[in-house]
Amino acid sequence: MAEKLKVSIDRKGCISCGTCWNSCPEFFEQNPKDACSQVIDEYRIANNPGEGEVSGEFEKMVRRAADLCPVQIIHIH
Repeated sequence: MAEKLKVSIDRKGCISCGTCWNSCPEFFEQNPKDACSQVIDEYRIANNPGEGEVSGEFEKMVRRAADLCPVQIIHIH
């Protein structure tokens, strides 16, 4: 079984540009309360909107979203 990528978002550093949720809406979304990026419920770790796990089909898109983030607040572990 493939190991899942762990993804963390420094939500305090998010500028709400939309790059991540526009490039990979299957994993990222905009929080309706604070407008910052977050991981969608399905992929969250311990219900934390700033942490998630992904594997397989979305891995490449998540990496691309992290690379495209203008403030580089998306980290892949």
